[in-house]
Amino acid sequence: IYGYYPTYDRKFTAYNILRHTISIESLIWAYELTGDESLLPKIESTIAYLEDNIVYMDNETAFAADSPNDEIKLGGNAIAVILLDQYMEAFGTDRYKELCRALGNGILYLEDIEKGTYYHVLNMDFSKKEEYRTVYYDGEATYALAVLYGMTGEEKWLSGAEAAVLHFIEADYTRYRDHWVAYSVNEVTKYLPKQEYFEFGLKNVSDNLSEIYNRETSYHTYLELLMASYEMYLRIENVPEWFDGDALKETIWRRAEHMLNGFLYPEYAMYLKNPAAIEGTFCVRHDGYRIRIDDVTHFIAGYYHMLLEYDGLSQ
Repeated sequence: IYGYYPTYDRKFTAYNILRHTISIESLIWAYELTGDESLLPKIESTIAYLEDNIVYMDNETAFAADSPNDEIKLGGNAIAVILLDQYMEAFGTDRYKELCRALGNGILYLEDIEKGTYYHVLNMDFSKKEEYRTVYYDGEATYALAVLYGMTGEEKWLSGAEAAVLHFIEADYTRYRDHWVAYSVNEVTKYLPKQEYFEFGLKNVSDNLSEIYNRETSYHTYLELLMASYEMYLRIENVPEWFDGDALKETIWRRAEHMLNGFLYPEYAMYLKNPAAIEGTFCVRHDGYRIRIDDVTHFIAGYYHMLLEYDGLSQ
């Protein structure tokens, strides 16, 4: 079930393979934290559905196809790589390594390595459809390339990721307040700990800290941006004097508390049409209490990464 409009107990009629894929992450996190084996069939079946939607351009180049919409999205490949890497880490296997390589080749096929830019959407016959769809795809693809480098040690992935980060800096991607940019820079700096990249990652959060702190809506990706930036901040040996680490921690706690306004406690759910169907999940209150699988995953992601750093944040 892709999503609900819970005011009327209506299910979404559309579907989206990219958002399907990202939602598997939260199942894996839940399994890692709880050991709940009832999650395993869900994890395996949702990955099998993803596999059924992989198409190959040649023997070494694959794409995650959004079949209901008859298109191939850069972000679909990126999230598939990130998800499958997470699965292999969690379960100690290299089961999907070759598929990740093929999906990575699909990302590189869509990147202009000289400019560090990506083409975003193809038709199902691999012809070009749409040069730009959303800024999220750029950060997702760059994060995936860095993940592939960590997985394989092959230089081409890191070269592609670095070219994109240089473009982010030149084009000032801080203006997008994008959590995927934060994830990607955090990942790239694990292998290329250049001060220029660290400072861009800090600027990405610092320049937006007031907006993030004061945002009235629960805005489910902000905590992810904060936590990816915080993880990177902890690894920096020479933190610039202009960066306020205490303000970052204060904003993390502020967002973590404020995001609970999007959680459907029983006392909220009981006012909607079918409380039993939606109690205990997250919603986007300013959009008719909309519930969607990827939105829920973003809420969970922020809290999951906060939990990993909880001791340091509590000091």
